[in-house]
Amino acid sequence: MQSSKRARTAIFLTVFVDLLGFGIVIPILPLYAQAIADHPSHWMESVNHFLGLGGGSTTPGAFWAGVAFLSFSLMQFIASPILGRISDVSGRKPVLWMSLAGSAVGYMMLALTSRFEWILAARILDGITGGNISVAQAAMADTSDPSERSKVMGMIGAAFGLGFVLGPALAGVLSGSAFGHHLLETRGWHLPFFVAAGLSLAASLMVLLWLPETLTPEVRARARASESRGHALVKALKRPGMPQLLGVSLLAMAGFSMMEGTFALLVHQRFNFHQREVGYLFAGIGVLLVIYQGGLVRTISKRVPERAALITGLVLMGAALPLMPRADWMWPFLLLLIPLSWGSGMGNTAGSALASQLTPPEDQGSLFGVMNAMTGLGRIIGPAVGTFTFARWGGHSTYAVAGFTLVLALALALTLSRKETR
Repeated sequence: MQSSKRARTAIFLTVFVDLLGFGIVIPILPLYAQAIADHPSHWMESVNHFLGLGGGSTTPGAFWAGVAFLSFSLMQFIASPILGRISDVSGRKPVLWMSLAGSAVGYMMLALTSRFEWILAARILDGITGGNISVAQAAMADTSDPSERSKVMGMIGAAFGLGFVLGPALAGVLSGSAFGHHLLETRGWHLPFFVAAGLSLAASLMVLLWLPETLTPEVRARARASESRGHALVKALKRPGMPQLLGVSLLAMAGFSMMEGTFALLVHQRFNFHQREVGYLFAGIGVLLVIYQGGLVRTISKRVPERAALITGLVLMGAALPLMPRADWMWPFLLLLIPLSWGSGMGNTAGSALASQLTPPEDQGSLFGVMNAMTGLGRIIGPAVGTFTFARWGGHSTYAVAGFTLVLALALALTLSRKETR
């Protein structure tokens, strides 16, 4: 029991430190990519011309910001199931360490470049090694009974929330600091990305020095014995209820990431906000996630079945997204962040708990790898659609499409039978 508590604490801190680095990048990357895209290379000008993004009311930088997001998500989609399966066979600890070290290298590349080609290279590397969340989720599942899954997945969500509180706030402070300005003006280096690299490196060392291996040799042996029975996605799709849950994960993340990839652009366009203000707004979303994942989830998981919690979360997100481009500053806009954040936390936690309950212990890594591949695919589709529609037709169209995507996810979730999700 003591070992389980230590493992959960180590996983929580590892995810928090890693998400702190990720939270630093999220509010800065769109504006950073857009600024570089304002001075495009020859091949970028050719793409702009082909897509009709050359003039008028179009904003080519929004498209290129989406490309930066998409490159990470595409690589994560490919790599997550593979890393999850490797962790089933070889253990969670080595895979988690490798993925964090890869993130550190990717952030360092971002810190040192002012060319869009190197931004793509950095995001591709981070995406390939970015299966750490799926492995952390599997490690949490290793240390808990099925009846505790919503609670322990809430710990992962709380680590996400804390990372999104302090990460974006730290991004705002670092990008607006005198030292940050000095580095950028004199050397073209980006202080927030240096800090993100250091945090991921620290998280990798934390894994090496503190995290015990959560997967027993017996479970790893069973995983190796079943290794040739088929691709993880095919195996997951054969389980009752899993096709719907994977579809919900894909659609919900696609809708949410349309917002995530264009949020900085929306508030810059509507309210003339810059990196510091965007960082603080993302921090506010993180506070709301912490409130839900760190406290409310315990009460809700005891009183509300996971299926009902999943449906409620999708309804909240689907209602909030289309209203965001129409809401005035300050309170109307800020109040919409509550159903957006709590709906996201509720849906993610309930969906992960349901999927984990449907999967045997030796396939937990594969399961969360597949689920993260689905969310990764959503992160490909979402920014691609969101930034392109934003560039061509503005924020109202983007957030209307995002809301419709959540409606589709809700329709799919309603097909889950109560018997399958008990």
